Amino acid sequence: MTLLTWWFRLTGIAYIALGISWIPVLNALRLDAVVPGFDAPEGSTAYAGFLDWMLVFGLEMIVVGVVLIAASWRPWRSAPLVVLIVALSLVRGIAHDIYMIVNGYSLVANLVFVAFHTAVIVVGVIAYRSARRDAWAQGVDSARPAIDVRSQVA
Repeated sequence: MTLLTWWFRLTGIAYIALGISWIPVLNALRLDAVVPGFDAPEGSTAYAGFLDWMLVFGLEMIVVGVVLIAASWRPWRSAPLVVLIVALSLVRGIAHDIYMIVNGYSLVANLVFVAFHTAVIVVGVIAYRSARRDAWAQGVDSARPAIDVRSQVA
């Protein structure tokens, strides 16, 4: 389960780093790069509101990152989090980046994030499958995580 452990840790660190970048003091410095042509005057309600909204997004990223790092202590029991992160990377990651590209935002920046989310997804799925094989081989908890996603769907 080493790969799954390290996937949780590295993905968690990446989420924390991205979350910190959305703290208003840091985000204000790069607002023009994030939203080219943002025309709300500094100090206006729209300007402050946008930064405040992005703070919530950043805090969410930090919380997810901390949870992923905590999950690395018991990776197989936390395996359903892989499904959550893969889903978030597909929807809030890749789909959102494509939406941004279509709407004229930075092609290069968004393609970098598409690559990041693709790596998170691919390595996460490989790590999950590897950990599942290891669990089956060791007979751990009937090779089921704490919450079996399949049993919730059926």
